[in-house]
Parts: sequence; C-alpha cells; structure tokens
Amino acid sequence: MLTILEELVLLAVNPNTGELVSTHEFGMGYALVGAVFFDLALSRQIDTDTEEIRILATAPSGHPVWDAVLAEMRNQPGLRTVRDWIEAMFRGNHDLEGAALASLIAGGILRRQKSKRLWLIEVERFPLVDRPAQTRLRERLAGAILGDQIPDPRDIMLVSLAEPCGLLRCLLSEAELESRKQRIAMLSNLETISRKVSLAIADLDASVRQTPHRLG
Repeated sequence: MLTILEELVLLAVNPNTGELVSTHEFGMGYALVGAVFFDLALSRQIDTDTEEIRILATAPSGHPVWDAVLAEMRNQPGLRTVRDWIEAMFRGNHDLEGAALASLIAGGILRRQKSKRLWLIEVERFPLVDRPAQTRLRERLAGAILGDQIPDPRDIMLVSLAEPCGLLRCLLSEAELESRKQRIAMLSNLETISRKVSLAIADLDASVRQTPHRLG
C-alpha cells in the first residue's frame, strides 16, 4: 500500500505530460509535510488533540522519511501545534517530494524522464508506467467526494490535503467541485488531525502569498 505522501505526489502527476502540477505552489509544499504527519498518525507514531502533536513512537519505524521527521520533532520540543510543526518542517528543506518520487519509481508506478527545453534548460518529468494506479486513486477520491457515505480515513486525509493546494481540480470539474463544496468541507473537518492540518496549510499558504519576503 502506498503512503499518504506517495499518493499525494501521484495525484499531482499530469497523466498526459508527466509534469507535477499544483495551482498553489506553497500550499503543495505544506501539504507534503501534512501528508507525512498523516502517515505518522495512521501508523500510530504520533497523536494529536485539539491543539498539540505528541510523539508516541519509542523506537525507529524503519521508514527513512518518517524517522527523519520524528528525529527533527524530538530535537525541537518547544514546538507544539500542528501549524508550528508544518511550518518548521517546510523550512527544514526535507525533500519529501523527491523521496516520494523515488519510491514511486522504485515501485514501477512512475519513470524519470529528462529533456532539454530550448536546448539549455533541463526539464524533469515523471511519466506514468502504471497508469491504472493513478486512475484508481483518482476514482477513489472522486467517489469519496461525490458519494454520501463516510469514506475511509485515508481518503478523508487525502481530500483535506488536496483541497487547499488545488489538486481536487485533477479529479472533478469546477461545477462538480462547486456543487460538493459543503461535502468537501465536511470531510476535511471529520477528524481532528485532518481539520488541523488543512486549516494550517490554508493559513500558511495565505500568509506566504501576502508576505513572500518571509521565504528569503
């Protein structure tokens, strides 16, 4: 089974060009961190209440990305809230996207393709090898939004990540998204960690857009 991080990156791959797409650049960066927190929560490495994240893990998980993030969290005990952690990890220069892409390539879902644009600029794309893997993922999330049942927690988490960084437009038309706006908001608020992560991503993305100099 793919991790939430891997599924988020797979969702962002344009099936026709192999390019990674997101309408909110910084929102996607924050969402990648949020995806790791969801993976840690699902694997019971961390827990969260209405305000704070707590580390539950007492031994290495064996997953390189998870263990790197957990190690950084242990080294910054002063950080508590979901928003603080997402911002700190985003600024920590973890190549979460690269790690997920490497895993998807190793799993035979994507391949790496390099080419030159205007004979000078190197462009990297990730064409689908296992196209049905992405199709199943997109159909699963579309069904979670268009249906009326309570989806699996993984799908709830992915919807809450995909919405603030604009990736739901890869699944549904603007008309469908508009008609299911309340459903998307409801799903994103169903679980405490989903609600906290999606709110933190939206807030951080808005802050960066208003004050871009903060990234310097």
